[in-house]
Amino acid sequence: MHPYDVMTLKPKNPASKILIHVGVRKFSGSQVVEEWDSSHGPPIKLSDKLGEYLMRLGDSNSLCLNIMIQLLPRGKVRVDFRDTSERLQLINEQDTTSRGEAVLVFDHYIQENKVKSEPPQNTQRIIIETPKVNLPR
Repeated sequence: MHPYDVMTLKPKNPASKILIHVGVRKFSGSQVVEEWDSSHGPPIKLSDKLGEYLMRLGDSNSLCLNIMIQLLPRGKVRVDFRDTSERLQLINEQDTTSRGEAVLVFDHYIQENKVKSEPPQNTQRIIIETPKVNLPR
């Protein structure tokens, strides 16, 4: 194994073993705080939150990577959306890492959760028709 081969390196703690608390603040249309839930509900796995963010942000890996680079070394991060603000905080201080290790945790998560698609067994026929346009007379 080459020492710089990132794809074969594994983090000391993968995202599925790191637990976090999530606090949520909701805003109304006029940006007035409607609700602030700072009560620490049940802990969730960082991998679950990453999956949620990847779906919510449209597979924007760079934004999720930036969240990881802030969260893992510092122990907490705030993520702002249009109508909510979420505060993620590590439960165990031992889960804090260096920035390099945070990148490794993220890369490992992406590799582990890659959609494994198989080529179709048969040739597929897909027909795309333009919609019929009826112009006013």
